[in-house]
Amino acid sequence: MPKQNVASLQETAFAAAVEAAPRNGVGSIIDAIAEGEGVTTFLFEAKLKGYVGWHWSITVFQSGDSGAATVSEVLLMPGPDSLVAPDWVPWSERLADYKALQIELEAQAALEAAEAEDSDEADDADDVDNDVEADDVDNDAEASEVIEEDPEQAAEELVLADLEEGEDAEGQAKETGRKPPRFFGRRKRAAKKEARGKGKNPKN
Repeated sequence: MPKQNVASLQETAFAAAVEAAPRNGVGSIIDAIAEGEGVTTFLFEAKLKGYVGWHWSITVFQSGDSGAATVSEVLLMPGPDSLVAPDWVPWSERLADYKALQIELEAQAALEAAEAEDSDEADDADDVDNDVEADDVDNDAEASEVIEEDPEQAAEELVLADLEEGEDAEGQAKETGRKPPRFFGRRKRAAKKEARGKGKNPKN
């Protein structure tokens, strides 16, 4: 294609871009692509706010070297580094992904709840075991105290308890004007005798 023809087609493409774009929205020429069979596409820089890296694509057709040029299409196209919207996904696929995510989250929540419940049961079992061990220790301590108790001291305490019991019965008999039973006197004498045998003074 003659250079004069290319320049004429470029002017036609630039005028079409300016007409389609906002004021001062078309920049310098980027490239001219020969599509074949009289079709040429011109790329111009797009000077639009928010469209960094985009360009105007103007396709021009000319039949023969001397034929009149006509504009086939005017497009605002993104470049390789342009910021573009994500690919469109059908609603059915997005809904399926959402449902799958909800099922996964519910399963994870149920698993965490089961693990927390098992942990609580294990803690309760440990507490019960600790209580049982503490009770066993207390029982062992009490048994040791009973085993280590002095037999002679226990006998003395028993004698004193018998004497106090006899004196209480004797006092109650005096208050009521009755004589105490004879066996109280025998128990009292026996307790005094036993206390004398151990070198202790009985309670009067």
